[in-house]
Amino acid sequence: MNTQTNTEVRDYLARMRDELSDLPPAEVGEIMDDAEAHVAEVAEELGDASSAAALTGRLGTPQAYARELRAAAGYPDRTATPPPPTTGAVADARFALWSLAAGTAAAFVIGVGAFERELLLALACLCGLVSLVLVFTRRDLVDKAARLPELAAARRALARTDLERLVQSLRGLQPAWWVVRALVVAASGALVFSEPSAILVSLAFGALCLLAGPKSRTDRRWLWISVPASGFALGVLLLILGSLAHRSDGPPTQVSYAPAPVLPTNVYVFDENGRPLTGVHLYDEDGRPLDTSWSGCDEYREDNRYPRPRVVRDENGCREVSGAPFAVVVPTTTTPSGSPSATPAPSVDPSAPPQSTTQQSAPPPSATPPSSPVVPPVVPTG
Repeated sequence: MNTQTNTEVRDYLARMRDELSDLPPAEVGEIMDDAEAHVAEVAEELGDASSAAALTGRLGTPQAYARELRAAAGYPDRTATPPPPTTGAVADARFALWSLAAGTAAAFVIGVGAFERELLLALACLCGLVSLVLVFTRRDLVDKAARLPELAAARRALARTDLERLVQSLRGLQPAWWVVRALVVAASGALVFSEPSAILVSLAFGALCLLAGPKSRTDRRWLWISVPASGFALGVLLLILGSLAHRSDGPPTQVSYAPAPVLPTNVYVFDENGRPLTGVHLYDEDGRPLDTSWSGCDEYREDNRYPRPRVVRDENGCREVSGAPFAVVVPTTTTPSGSPSATPAPSVDPSAPPQSTTQQSAPPPSATPPSSPVVPPVVPTG
Protein backbone atom coordinates (compact mmCIF):
# COMPACT_ATOMS: atom_id res chain seq x y z
CA MET A 1 0.00 0.00 0.00
CA ASN A 2 1.57 3.28 -1.12
CA THR A 3 1.48 6.58 0.76
CA GLN A 4 -1.44 7.97 -1.24
CA THR A 5 -3.55 4.89 -0.63
CA ASN A 6 -2.68 4.92 3.05
CA THR A 7 -3.82 8.54 3.32
CA GLU A 8 -7.12 7.80 1.59
CA VAL A 9 -7.79 4.88 3.94
CA ARG A 10 -7.14 7.06 6.97
CA ASP A 11 -9.45 9.79 5.68
CA TYR A 12 -12.18 7.22 5.06
CA LEU A 13 -11.83 5.78 8.57
CA ALA A 14 -11.75 9.25 10.15
CA ARG A 15 -15.10 10.09 8.51
CA MET A 16 -16.54 6.84 9.82
CA ARG A 17 -15.45 7.77 13.35
CA ASP A 18 -17.17 11.13 13.02
CA GLU A 19 -20.38 9.33 12.14
CA LEU A 20 -20.06 7.14 15.25
CA SER A 21 -19.06 9.98 17.58
CA ASP A 22 -22.35 9.83 19.52
CA LEU A 23 -21.42 6.38 20.90
CA PRO A 24 -19.10 5.83 23.87
CA PRO A 25 -15.43 5.40 22.92
CA ALA A 26 -15.40 1.71 23.83
CA GLU A 27 -18.27 0.97 21.44
CA VAL A 28 -16.65 3.02 18.68
CA GLY A 29 -13.47 1.01 19.13
CA GLU A 30 -15.31 -2.29 18.83
CA ILE A 31 -16.94 -1.23 15.54
CA MET A 32 -13.77 0.26 14.07
CA ASP A 33 -11.59 -2.74 14.88
CA ASP A 34 -13.27 -4.77 12.11
CA ALA A 35 -13.75 -1.79 9.79
CA GLU A 36 -10.07 -0.84 9.68
CA ALA A 37 -8.98 -4.29 8.53
CA HIS A 38 -11.75 -4.49 5.92
CA VAL A 39 -11.09 -1.04 4.43
CA ALA A 40 -7.35 -1.75 4.24
CA GLU A 41 -8.03 -5.08 2.52
CA VAL A 42 -10.29 -3.42 -0.07
CA ALA A 43 -7.62 -0.79 -0.75
CA GLU A 44 -5.05 -3.54 -1.33
CA GLU A 45 -7.36 -5.26 -3.79
CA LEU A 46 -7.85 -2.02 -5.74
CA GLY A 47 -4.08 -1.57 -6.02
CA ASP A 48 -3.06 1.38 -8.18
CA ALA A 49 -6.71 2.14 -8.92
CA SER A 50 -7.34 2.85 -5.24
CA SER A 51 -8.81 6.27 -4.59
CA ALA A 52 -11.44 7.90 -2.46
CA ALA A 53 -13.97 7.45 -5.24
CA ALA A 54 -13.01 3.79 -5.68
CA LEU A 55 -13.40 3.09 -1.97
CA THR A 56 -16.78 4.79 -1.97
CA GLY A 57 -17.82 2.73 -4.98
CA ARG A 58 -16.93 -0.53 -3.25
CA LEU A 59 -18.03 0.22 0.32
CA GLY A 60 -20.36 3.20 0.03
CA THR A 61 -19.86 6.52 1.68
CA PRO A 62 -18.08 6.48 5.07
CA GLN A 63 -21.32 7.59 6.76
CA ALA A 64 -23.38 4.86 5.12
CA TYR A 65 -20.80 2.17 5.86
CA ALA A 66 -20.60 3.29 9.50
CA ARG A 67 -24.39 3.13 9.87
CA GLU A 68 -24.37 -0.35 8.33
CA LEU A 69 -21.77 -1.65 10.78
CA ARG A 70 -23.57 0.08 13.61
CA ALA A 71 -26.79 -1.73 12.86
CA ALA A 72 -24.98 -5.07 12.41
CA ALA A 73 -23.39 -4.67 15.87
CA GLY A 74 -26.80 -4.05 17.44
CA TYR A 75 -26.28 -0.45 18.45
CA PRO A 76 -29.17 2.00 18.15
CA ASP A 77 -29.45 4.35 15.21
CA ARG A 78 -27.89 7.75 15.47
CA THR A 79 -30.38 10.23 16.84
CA ALA A 80 -31.71 12.91 14.65
CA THR A 81 -29.40 15.83 14.05
CA PRO A 82 -29.89 18.09 17.04
CA PRO A 83 -30.61 21.76 16.49
CA PRO A 84 -27.52 23.94 16.39
CA PRO A 85 -26.56 24.87 19.92
CA THR A 86 -26.93 28.41 21.09
CA THR A 87 -23.95 30.69 21.56
CA GLY A 88 -24.08 30.26 25.32
CA ALA A 89 -24.13 26.47 25.07
CA VAL A 90 -21.13 26.49 22.70
CA ALA A 91 -19.24 28.77 25.09
CA ASP A 92 -19.98 26.51 28.05
CA ALA A 93 -18.95 23.39 26.14
CA ARG A 94 -15.75 25.03 24.94
CA PHE A 95 -14.96 26.22 28.47
CA ALA A 96 -15.50 22.71 29.84
CA LEU A 97 -13.28 21.18 27.14
CA TRP A 98 -10.41 23.63 27.58
CA SER A 99 -10.72 23.47 31.37
CA LEU A 100 -10.19 19.74 31.06
CA ALA A 101 -7.09 20.34 28.92
CA ALA A 102 -5.72 22.98 31.33
CA GLY A 103 -6.36 20.83 34.37
CA THR A 104 -4.66 17.85 32.74
CA ALA A 105 -1.61 19.92 31.77
CA ALA A 106 -1.35 21.40 35.27
CA ALA A 107 -1.67 17.96 36.86
CA PHE A 108 1.13 16.64 34.62
CA VAL A 109 3.43 19.55 35.52
CA ILE A 110 2.73 19.01 39.22
CA GLY A 111 3.65 15.37 38.77
CA VAL A 112 7.05 16.15 37.24
CA GLY A 113 7.65 18.88 39.84
CA ALA A 114 8.68 21.50 37.27
CA PHE A 115 7.05 24.64 38.69
CA GLU A 116 5.83 26.15 41.93
CA ARG A 117 3.61 23.50 43.48
CA GLU A 118 1.14 25.78 45.24
CA LEU A 119 0.25 27.87 42.19
CA LEU A 120 -0.20 24.91 39.86
CA LEU A 121 -2.13 22.99 42.46
CA ALA A 122 -4.52 25.93 42.76
CA LEU A 123 -4.85 26.13 38.96
CA ALA A 124 -5.51 22.40 38.60
CA CYS A 125 -8.09 22.41 41.38
CA LEU A 126 -9.85 25.48 40.01
CA CYS A 127 -10.07 24.16 36.45
CA GLY A 128 -11.02 20.70 37.62
CA LEU A 129 -13.74 21.84 40.01
CA VAL A 130 -15.33 24.29 37.58
CA SER A 131 -15.40 21.80 34.70
CA LEU A 132 -16.63 19.00 36.99
CA VAL A 133 -19.52 21.14 38.19
CA LEU A 134 -20.41 22.02 34.61
CA VAL A 135 -20.38 18.51 33.15
CA PHE A 136 -22.05 16.78 36.10
CA THR A 137 -24.85 19.34 36.40
CA ARG A 138 -25.49 19.56 32.65
CA ARG A 139 -25.54 16.12 31.06
CA ASP A 140 -25.82 17.47 27.49
CA LEU A 141 -22.63 19.51 27.84
CA VAL A 142 -20.38 16.51 27.15
CA ASP A 143 -22.11 15.77 23.83
CA LYS A 144 -21.83 19.43 22.84
CA ALA A 145 -18.12 19.38 23.69
CA ALA A 146 -17.64 16.23 21.59
CA ARG A 147 -19.09 18.03 18.54
CA LEU A 148 -16.85 21.09 18.81
CA PRO A 149 -14.91 21.71 15.58
CA GLU A 150 -11.51 21.79 17.28
CA LEU A 151 -12.08 18.37 18.83
CA ALA A 152 -13.35 16.91 15.57
CA ALA A 153 -10.27 18.26 13.76
CA ALA A 154 -8.02 16.74 16.42
CA ARG A 155 -9.69 13.34 15.99
CA ARG A 156 -9.26 13.46 12.22
CA ALA A 157 -5.58 14.44 12.56
CA LEU A 158 -5.02 11.62 15.05
CA ALA A 159 -6.72 9.11 12.76
CA ARG A 160 -4.26 9.99 9.98
CA THR A 161 -1.27 8.97 12.10
CA ASP A 162 -0.03 5.69 13.52
CA LEU A 163 -0.71 6.96 17.03
CA GLU A 164 -4.38 6.06 16.70
CA ARG A 165 -3.47 2.47 15.93
CA LEU A 166 -1.13 2.42 18.95
CA VAL A 167 -3.90 3.71 21.19
CA GLN A 168 -6.25 1.04 19.93
CA SER A 169 -3.67 -1.68 20.58
CA LEU A 170 -3.18 -0.49 24.17
CA ARG A 171 -6.90 -0.46 24.92
CA GLY A 172 -6.72 -3.91 26.50
CA LEU A 173 -4.20 -2.64 29.08
CA GLN A 174 -6.59 -0.02 30.46
CA PRO A 175 -7.61 -1.98 33.60
CA ALA A 176 -3.97 -2.43 34.62
CA TRP A 177 -3.30 1.27 34.02
CA TRP A 178 -6.26 2.25 36.20
CA VAL A 179 -4.79 0.29 39.10
CA VAL A 180 -1.30 1.77 38.60
CA ARG A 181 -2.74 5.27 38.34
CA ALA A 182 -4.73 4.91 41.56
CA LEU A 183 -1.66 3.62 43.42
CA VAL A 184 0.50 6.50 42.16
CA VAL A 185 -2.07 9.13 43.17
CA ALA A 186 -2.59 7.65 46.64
CA ALA A 187 1.13 7.07 47.31
CA SER A 188 2.15 10.55 46.13
CA GLY A 189 -0.18 12.28 48.55
CA ALA A 190 0.77 9.98 51.42
CA LEU A 191 4.50 10.63 50.87
CA VAL A 192 4.26 14.40 50.47
CA PHE A 193 1.86 15.06 53.34
CA SER A 194 2.50 13.35 56.66
CA GLU A 195 -0.70 14.40 58.44
CA PRO A 196 -3.21 11.56 58.94
CA SER A 197 -6.06 13.62 57.49
CA ALA A 198 -4.04 14.35 54.34
CA ILE A 199 -3.20 10.66 53.96
CA LEU A 200 -6.89 9.76 54.18
CA VAL A 201 -7.72 12.37 51.52
CA SER A 202 -5.00 10.93 49.27
CA LEU A 203 -6.38 7.42 49.65
CA ALA A 204 -9.86 8.72 48.84
CA PHE A 205 -8.55 10.39 45.67
CA GLY A 206 -6.83 7.15 44.69
CA ALA A 207 -10.08 5.22 45.11
CA LEU A 208 -11.93 7.87 43.06
CA CYS A 209 -9.37 7.58 40.26
CA LEU A 210 -9.77 3.80 40.28
CA LEU A 211 -13.54 4.16 40.00
CA ALA A 212 -13.33 6.79 37.24
CA GLY A 213 -11.64 4.39 34.80
CA PRO A 214 -14.46 1.91 34.12
CA LYS A 215 -17.10 4.59 34.68
CA SER A 216 -15.71 6.70 31.82
CA ARG A 217 -16.45 3.91 29.32
CA THR A 218 -20.21 4.31 29.72
CA ASP A 219 -20.44 7.85 31.10
CA ARG A 220 -18.03 10.28 29.49
CA ARG A 221 -18.49 12.82 32.26
CA TRP A 222 -16.04 10.75 34.30
CA LEU A 223 -13.35 11.65 31.78
CA TRP A 224 -13.07 14.98 33.63
CA ILE A 225 -11.65 12.97 36.55
CA SER A 226 -9.90 10.17 34.68
CA VAL A 227 -7.89 12.29 32.24
CA PRO A 228 -6.30 14.72 34.78
CA ALA A 229 -5.51 11.76 37.03
CA SER A 230 -3.71 10.08 34.13
CA GLY A 231 -1.75 13.27 33.46
CA PHE A 232 -0.61 13.47 37.07
CA ALA A 233 0.35 9.78 37.20
CA LEU A 234 2.36 10.06 33.97
CA GLY A 235 4.21 13.08 35.37
CA VAL A 236 5.13 11.24 38.57
CA LEU A 237 6.32 8.18 36.64
CA LEU A 238 8.47 10.35 34.36
CA LEU A 239 9.94 12.06 37.43
CA ILE A 240 10.84 8.68 38.95
CA LEU A 241 12.39 7.42 35.71
CA GLY A 242 14.40 10.64 35.36
CA SER A 243 15.72 10.34 38.89
CA LEU A 244 16.78 6.73 38.31
CA ALA A 245 18.52 7.64 35.06
CA HIS A 246 20.34 10.54 36.74
CA ARG A 247 21.60 8.27 39.51
CA SER A 248 22.83 5.63 37.09
CA ASP A 249 24.71 8.17 34.93
CA GLY A 250 26.35 10.08 37.79
CA PRO A 251 29.66 9.21 39.46
CA PRO A 252 29.59 6.80 42.40
CA THR A 253 29.14 8.57 45.68
CA GLN A 254 30.90 7.64 48.88
CA VAL A 255 28.52 6.32 51.47
CA SER A 256 28.96 7.86 54.90
CA TYR A 257 27.68 6.02 57.93
CA ALA A 258 28.20 8.98 60.26
CA PRO A 259 24.90 10.30 61.63
CA ALA A 260 23.71 13.56 60.10
CA PRO A 261 24.02 16.57 62.41
CA VAL A 262 20.81 17.61 64.09
CA LEU A 263 20.31 21.32 63.55
CA PRO A 264 18.03 23.59 65.56
CA THR A 265 15.15 25.29 63.80
CA ASN A 266 16.71 28.71 64.41
CA VAL A 267 20.14 30.11 65.31
CA TYR A 268 20.94 33.52 66.84
CA VAL A 269 24.49 34.89 66.46
CA PHE A 270 25.99 37.71 68.55
CA ASP A 271 29.28 39.63 68.22
CA GLU A 272 31.82 40.20 70.96
CA ASN A 273 29.84 43.19 72.25
CA GLY A 274 26.57 41.23 72.57
CA ARG A 275 24.93 42.74 69.48
CA PRO A 276 22.81 40.36 67.38
CA LEU A 277 23.94 39.69 63.82
CA THR A 278 21.60 39.17 60.83
CA GLY A 279 22.09 37.59 57.42
CA VAL A 280 24.56 35.01 58.75
CA HIS A 281 25.23 31.92 56.60
CA LEU A 282 26.42 28.78 58.41
CA TYR A 283 28.71 26.08 56.96
CA ASP A 284 30.35 22.98 58.40
CA GLU A 285 34.08 22.13 58.37
CA ASP A 286 33.80 20.74 54.82
CA GLY A 287 32.20 23.86 53.40
CA ARG A 288 28.71 22.38 53.15
CA PRO A 289 25.81 24.69 54.00
CA LEU A 290 23.86 23.84 57.13
CA ASP A 291 20.41 24.02 55.58
CA THR A 292 17.18 23.80 57.52
CA SER A 293 13.59 24.35 56.43
CA TRP A 294 11.50 27.28 57.57
CA SER A 295 7.82 28.07 56.99
CA GLY A 296 6.61 31.63 57.39
CA CYS A 297 3.16 33.11 56.97
CA ASP A 298 3.39 33.28 53.16
CA GLU A 299 6.88 31.92 52.46
CA TYR A 300 8.70 28.61 52.58
CA ARG A 301 12.42 28.28 52.18
CA GLU A 302 15.24 25.85 52.88
CA ASP A 303 18.68 27.45 53.15
CA ASN A 304 21.48 28.24 55.61
CA ARG A 305 20.69 31.91 56.30
CA TYR A 306 20.03 32.80 59.93
CA PRO A 307 18.33 33.97 62.06
CA ARG A 308 14.84 33.20 60.76
CA PRO A 309 11.92 35.47 61.66
CA ARG A 310 9.70 34.20 64.42
CA VAL A 311 6.17 33.30 63.27
CA VAL A 312 3.46 34.52 65.62
CA ARG A 313 -0.13 33.41 65.14
CA ASP A 314 -2.83 34.90 67.34
CA GLU A 315 -6.29 36.37 67.06
CA ASN A 316 -4.93 39.12 64.79
CA GLY A 317 -3.67 36.62 62.22
CA CYS A 318 -0.16 35.59 61.28
CA ARG A 319 2.88 37.87 61.41
CA GLU A 320 6.65 37.49 61.26
CA VAL A 321 8.79 39.14 63.93
CA SER A 322 12.47 39.84 63.28
CA GLY A 323 15.23 40.26 65.83
CA ALA A 324 16.48 38.17 68.73
CA PRO A 325 13.90 37.54 71.47
CA PHE A 326 16.55 37.80 74.18
CA ALA A 327 19.77 39.65 75.08
CA VAL A 328 23.11 38.14 76.01
CA VAL A 329 26.28 39.28 77.81
CA VAL A 330 29.40 37.89 76.15
CA PRO A 331 32.07 37.10 78.81
CA THR A 332 35.59 38.58 78.32
CA THR A 333 38.85 36.66 78.83
CA THR A 334 41.47 39.48 78.51
CA THR A 335 44.25 39.90 81.11
CA PRO A 336 44.59 43.36 82.77
CA SER A 337 47.51 45.30 81.35
CA GLY A 338 50.61 45.89 83.50
CA SER A 339 50.11 42.88 85.77
CA PRO A 340 53.45 41.16 86.49
CA SER A 341 53.87 37.64 85.34
CA ALA A 342 54.92 35.24 88.14
CA THR A 343 58.16 33.38 87.70
CA PRO A 344 58.04 29.82 88.99
CA ALA A 345 60.49 28.99 91.80
CA PRO A 346 63.18 26.41 91.02
CA SER A 347 62.54 23.01 92.36
CA VAL A 348 64.90 21.64 95.04
CA ASP A 349 65.88 18.00 95.24
CA PRO A 350 65.76 17.02 98.94
CA SER A 351 68.15 14.10 98.41
CA ALA A 352 70.97 16.32 97.11
CA PRO A 353 73.73 17.33 99.67
CA PRO A 354 73.60 20.92 100.83
CA GLN A 355 76.04 23.31 99.16
CA SER A 356 78.55 25.30 101.16
CA THR A 357 77.98 28.96 101.52
CA THR A 358 81.66 29.64 100.67
CA GLN A 359 81.60 27.58 97.49
CA GLN A 360 82.07 29.78 94.56
CA SER A 361 79.79 29.33 91.70
CA ALA A 362 81.40 28.28 88.49
CA PRO A 363 81.85 31.06 86.03
CA PRO A 364 79.54 30.98 83.13
CA PRO A 365 80.97 29.39 80.02
CA SER A 366 82.42 31.78 77.52
CA ALA A 367 80.52 32.36 74.37
CA THR A 368 83.72 31.77 72.38
CA PRO A 369 85.07 28.19 72.59
CA PRO A 370 88.80 27.84 73.28
CA SER A 371 90.95 27.59 70.24
CA SER A 372 92.82 24.34 69.55
CA PRO A 373 96.03 23.99 67.52
CA VAL A 374 95.53 23.18 63.89
CA VAL A 375 97.38 20.01 62.82
CA PRO A 376 98.22 19.90 59.12
CA PRO A 377 97.17 16.78 57.33
CA VAL A 378 99.82 14.14 56.73
CA VAL A 379 100.22 13.11 53.12
CA PRO A 380 101.65 9.59 52.62
CA THR A 381 104.68 9.27 50.31
CA GLY A 382 105.95 6.45 48.18
